[in-house]
Amino acid sequence: PSPALNSPDDADETERHLLGILDDSVRLQLRSDVPVGALLSGGIDSGLLVALAAKQSRHRLNTFTVSFEGAPLDEAPLARKVAERYGTNHTEVTVDAASVDDELVRLAWFAEEPLNDAALLPNYLIEKVLATDVRVSLNGTGGDELFAGYGRYFQLPVERRYMGLPSWLRRSLIEPAAATINPMRAWQLSRAHFFDSDRGAYIHAHSTHFPAPVRALIGNTMPIPTGAQVEYGAAFLAEHRCDRQTAGLYSDIATYLPDDLLTLLDRTSMAVSVEGRVPFLDHRLVEAALAVPESHRTPNDRQKAIERSMATQLLPDEVIEAPKQGFQSPVPYWLQAGLTESARHLLTRPQTLDRGWWTGKGIELLLSNPVRHGYRIYSLIMLELAVRLFIERPLDRMAPTTKLVDFATA
Repeated sequence: PSPALNSPDDADETERHLLGILDDSVRLQLRSDVPVGALLSGGIDSGLLVALAAKQSRHRLNTFTVSFEGAPLDEAPLARKVAERYGTNHTEVTVDAASVDDELVRLAWFAEEPLNDAALLPNYLIEKVLATDVRVSLNGTGGDELFAGYGRYFQLPVERRYMGLPSWLRRSLIEPAAATINPMRAWQLSRAHFFDSDRGAYIHAHSTHFPAPVRALIGNTMPIPTGAQVEYGAAFLAEHRCDRQTAGLYSDIATYLPDDLLTLLDRTSMAVSVEGRVPFLDHRLVEAALAVPESHRTPNDRQKAIERSMATQLLPDEVIEAPKQGFQSPVPYWLQAGLTESARHLLTRPQTLDRGWWTGKGIELLLSNPVRHGYRIYSLIMLELAVRLFIERPLDRMAPTTKLVDFATA
């Protein structure tokens, strides 16, 4: 996509313009010969979709929310407020730790590639419930990338202070000293300068699970290619002469959005014969959103400021003012609740270690701190499952029903 050329200059008019396009996108994507539902979290994106869809739908809208056993935060109460405001037929689905063991091998088979997003399981389970009532579902995928909903689009306060120090002090003294004491802290300090010099590299460095210190920890010595976010962000900035935040958004729109979020949506919805629809990704809205300058999109570095303003008359204040929580599965809790042994068996098999991607000692170091490394362990689990399902053995024609604990020890 390219930034639209006909966008308003005035901030208020820009909001009306964007909301009008989204409203029309929802109208178009409500067209169906079968019942339509919507995935509803406690966030602004899905809440805004439900608000617009409920106003336009000829029938009472079906909405679905997921909660996690063991999660530190629960968005279900916020989602419930939106559902009550618009009178939807609302269903809440709870994901417990046992579901991980029951479904993860099957989900790796459905994914058809190493898909390390831990939202795979809850998305699948909620689509499975949704499929009993509807065959088309709207969801808010894309809103974060259009309106700057992730923390990685903003400079951390500690980085701002650090970059205020003289470069000779940072490069010649602080970072070398930190590297001898805490390699991870040294790497975190070294990535700070990307915010002003290369926004795609900054976003990549703040989203990767396996930076150099972690690869060293697990014994991985493979050469790592340049992150795709780096290449796309730089090319977009050079072509369109936009602000750096917009280039950063585009770097995710071109990579993280199709290669993770939309892949996840496609695999989990199609696994249960549901068509997932994404009104935020109407090309008119993407182009209009990319034309919004950073000063209008996120004044005072407030995430999704323009979208929050768009939703003022449509959503409860609690939803609009709530900080972004994200659709995060509680992977550390899963590990502590019983996934650890399956992970150990799966990742330390002799044939697995012989590949040289990681060492048994490295896996033990990760497992010893599930709170810090839980999502990295999950990433390696999904990589290992993909290798075993699609490379080491003949492809199953039907989704396997094997529990993870049995698959890991087989």
